[in-house]
Amino acid sequence: MLCAPFLKYQSFVAKCDYRRQSSYSPTNTSKGATSSQEIVDVKADKHRPLGHFPPDIWGDRFDNFTLEHLSRMDEYAKEIKPLKDEVRLILMDNSTDLPQKMRLIDVVEHVFYKFTNNKGKFKESSRSDERGMLSLYEAAHLRIHDEHILEEALTFTTDFLNSISTFSEQARLALKQPLHRGNQRLQSQRFINFYEQDFESCDEKLLQLAKLEFNRLQLLHCQELSQIKEWCTNLDLARKFPYIRQRYVESHYMSTIVYYEPQYSFARVLFAKFYVLLGVLDDTYDAYGTFEELEGLTDAFERWDLNSIEKFSQDYMNNMYEFVINTLDDVAKEMTSIGKPYAIYFAKEHVQRLIRNYYTEIKWMKSRYVPTFEEYMFNGRNTCCMQILGTLSLMGMEEVTETKPYIQLLQYNKVTIASSNIGRVMDDMATGEAELARGVRLATSVECYMKDYNMSKEEVLQIFQKIIDDAWKDLVNEGLLINQCRNDDDYDHLSKPVYDRILNLARAAESFYKFGDGLTFVKTTIKQDIVSTYVP
Repeated sequence: MLCAPFLKYQSFVAKCDYRRQSSYSPTNTSKGATSSQEIVDVKADKHRPLGHFPPDIWGDRFDNFTLEHLSRMDEYAKEIKPLKDEVRLILMDNSTDLPQKMRLIDVVEHVFYKFTNNKGKFKESSRSDERGMLSLYEAAHLRIHDEHILEEALTFTTDFLNSISTFSEQARLALKQPLHRGNQRLQSQRFINFYEQDFESCDEKLLQLAKLEFNRLQLLHCQELSQIKEWCTNLDLARKFPYIRQRYVESHYMSTIVYYEPQYSFARVLFAKFYVLLGVLDDTYDAYGTFEELEGLTDAFERWDLNSIEKFSQDYMNNMYEFVINTLDDVAKEMTSIGKPYAIYFAKEHVQRLIRNYYTEIKWMKSRYVPTFEEYMFNGRNTCCMQILGTLSLMGMEEVTETKPYIQLLQYNKVTIASSNIGRVMDDMATGEAELARGVRLATSVECYMKDYNMSKEEVLQIFQKIIDDAWKDLVNEGLLINQCRNDDDYDHLSKPVYDRILNLARAAESFYKFGDGLTFVKTTIKQDIVSTYVP
């Protein structure tokens, strides 16, 4: 009897990819079941091993959004209005000493002359200017291809920041996550904290406004999070899909990276629901279904007909098929109500494409086929979900009203390829550790590259870091070419609202995978970032 992929999920194998081992071992099952504190306890067919993901770590911590919270949001709004007026007057003041007084902008003509000598080399004396070195470090992360001076600047400033990181929190955080590649919501919170400590340049009115705006938006995010939890509870997802990672908090957290601004509240809630849906698909195809079951599901999704549920042999198949189709039907009604009936077509096209790519992986696994690196990446760019998430992120945005951006994201372009390369490679580097892999398994991009080029893992990881850096350069370069004129149908580059979503998805990949598998092992990776996002 064919059984589903199985791998134990415990802290000592935190870097193992939950998709990769496909052979079933009764010994592994019994051993994994003993760790009841770490493993979700579900009743299952004894012949079907589960993914055994670490459980949700939040419990009911974010469940209760009360009238008191709404009252606090109103209080913040009342305090913010007069402060906005005061700060607006300050910023509109034309006095010449204002920039020096507030230090809001530090623009220096020929900025690199400040750091280089007459031979174009970086001056050692520049190390005395900590703020300047930090700014140069951040600027170096906006480099594009062939900007050698910025490559040298990155090396120079990284060495300096490492030398002061033992006593400089700003240096430590910058080295951990450069501003441009990080979660912009958390970066703004950290900037507020550092700005408050800068007694020389800190303006109290501006600081007070920043804090109030941050806190009010934090309450809005908490309100949205409670909506997502209620939606998951009403659909009884934990009972219907006990084998998946229960990650409704992380799903909404992802949406705050894609767009945290207050005007995108509806978009965030919609995006988070879709992210939960994609999680059900991912964990079912990667860590639960048998080959025959998934083959039947794939065929049914091609037909997209709820009558197909009568043919499924397992309850979970009925549940998943019905959940996916009903969710998209519900969203179709919402899209029609806001004048975007066409959007659901593109969502459905992406879901079906993703399922085909998942099916390709399970066929590789069943036949023990190791694809070439190019084959793997062509398929893997889709399974890392950047294109589908980009499309889903547009559906709740009021300013995206035309079909053009949806068509662009259904195709392959430099922005989506770059973002997908970052997502796929970082995912595999964080989750693809193969030390426990024995038997039939799906190779990661790391192993495919090792096989193709006869390289060691260490050599491949160095090359993959360059792939990531090059992808970021591509994203920066495309950012210079964004379409500012939304009515220009002949312009092939993305508009700024669309580009920003894809850029933020790359930032989300950094947030979730830079220090391990954040979606699976939340407690040891992104827990503190999530707490900072929702807890005052």
